[in-house]
Amino acid sequence: MRRSREYKVGAFVLAGMMAMGGVIFMIGEERQLFKKKLEYETSFTDVQGLGAGSSVRMGGVDIGRITKVGYTGDTKDRRIHVKMSILSDQWSRIKVDSVAAIEGKGLLGDKMLVISIGSANLASLPPGGHIASKEGADLGAMMDKFSGLPAKIDNVLGNLEKVTETLADDSLHKDLKGAVSSLNSVLGAVDRREGYVGRIMSDPKEAEHISQVVSNLERVTDELDRTAQSVNQVLGRVKTGPGLAHEVIYGEDSSKAVAQFGGAAEELRITLKGIREGNGVAKSLIYGDEQSQQLMQNLNAMSGDVRQIVADMRAGKGTLGALLVDPSIYEDIKVVLGNVDRNRTLRALVRYSIRRDETTTGVRDNVAVKPGPRAADTSVSGDLAGEPGPTAP
Repeated sequence: MRRSREYKVGAFVLAGMMAMGGVIFMIGEERQLFKKKLEYETSFTDVQGLGAGSSVRMGGVDIGRITKVGYTGDTKDRRIHVKMSILSDQWSRIKVDSVAAIEGKGLLGDKMLVISIGSANLASLPPGGHIASKEGADLGAMMDKFSGLPAKIDNVLGNLEKVTETLADDSLHKDLKGAVSSLNSVLGAVDRREGYVGRIMSDPKEAEHISQVVSNLERVTDELDRTAQSVNQVLGRVKTGPGLAHEVIYGEDSSKAVAQFGGAAEELRITLKGIREGNGVAKSLIYGDEQSQQLMQNLNAMSGDVRQIVADMRAGKGTLGALLVDPSIYEDIKVVLGNVDRNRTLRALVRYSIRRDETTTGVRDNVAVKPGPRAADTSVSGDLAGEPGPTAP
């Protein structure tokens, strides 16, 4: 029983030690006690309450702690030296032009040391080096700045007094009341849908009309933009050429082009004058006379006749109309043409068979045949080849 109690006490003590060790480890991890650090030094004439354990920051990030703040053994040295430990993975960010300054930490008056980030193209300050310092604002200088504050406060109070006197004026009150009353009347009219503003705010048709007007304005604006772009393109083409406008405006032989253009205009003028003063067909067509009227009537009559003929052909009237519309006539023509070819072939075969039978039976011996080319054989061979030959007797 006693041994069991000793076991329990030992386990309790061990658990307590483990918990204490965990707390110490977490605190040490929070304060970065287990990380390797490097020593640096700086100095000030007034540390403003900065003490050991204060934070060292760079860019808002804690990179170390103050380890010692105090004077040296030399009584002639009136500067206060501050030693700090910087995390080993952050020391390379401290450059030779970095500057240390003391700043406030929170509203309770705590202080911290802030090191500026140096130039990236400069070398890092080696461990143990001295960081240049920047003194904080002097209390006397701050008091001098605050010395003129009462006069400024008096000026502000005087201005406030003038403003309050103006606000206390009865005429101003009447004007404000009148303005508020007028505004109330305007808002009441708008609420009662009186006037154009009331209709706009209450009538959906008016709102839609305004939307359409805005849409039309946007469309017109887009068209104007496209027109301006087209004009710019035309002007650019005229400027760069080629073309008559480019030659007239920018060309070296612009006078020649203008002269040619003038010559063409003169020829056109002479041509129009000849048409106007002459008696040709062009004058008749443009200015009108009996001849031109008769010509137009004839043309109208011809076009009417052509329309009538085309209409009759579409209706199937006449031979051409029947050929174009009636499919049975087309089939009959195919049959006739096909029969002609077949009849020619049959006739050639029959004649060939008859001659062959006559040659076999000796009938041809009783017929006197004149010497010369064998026309029948030629005709038969021609018929068999599908070519027309002389007709048999």
